[in-house]
Amino acid sequence: MNGLQLTFHYGSLIWAVLSMALLLVAWQAAHQKQIARHKKLMILLTTMAWLFILSYLLRYRFPELNRPIPREYILWFALHGTVALLPLVGASCLLFARLRLSATHHFNRYHRRYALVLVPLWFFTHIGGLFNLWLLG
Repeated sequence: MNGLQLTFHYGSLIWAVLSMALLLVAWQAAHQKQIARHKKLMILLTTMAWLFILSYLLRYRFPELNRPIPREYILWFALHGTVALLPLVGASCLLFARLRLSATHHFNRYHRRYALVLVPLWFFTHIGGLFNLWLLG
């Protein structure tokens, strides 16, 4: 691995661990009815997730950052990437609904139900990301 690949590798590792910790703190804040704290954490997490995805996609623009994925891992990486989009898009929709739409909007009325699905998927995504780093490490 070259220096840039190593930087992305360790940045991804730090992001995965930090985001799982922040997701737990956000979940706890929601459970304790600390809505303002929960909202700030979810805005931060969703923004950082989009920045991570953008940085991941930018890797393909620069060949020196790109490492080939072994053929035997392609199915896993496709599954991981597809599942990763579900909580990212879901969290984005929930945040948009919370910030812009009325309290009676569908996403706001079922916010907790969506969270019961999205949070485990988000954890799966980050644990899968750690697994990816291990596979490619």
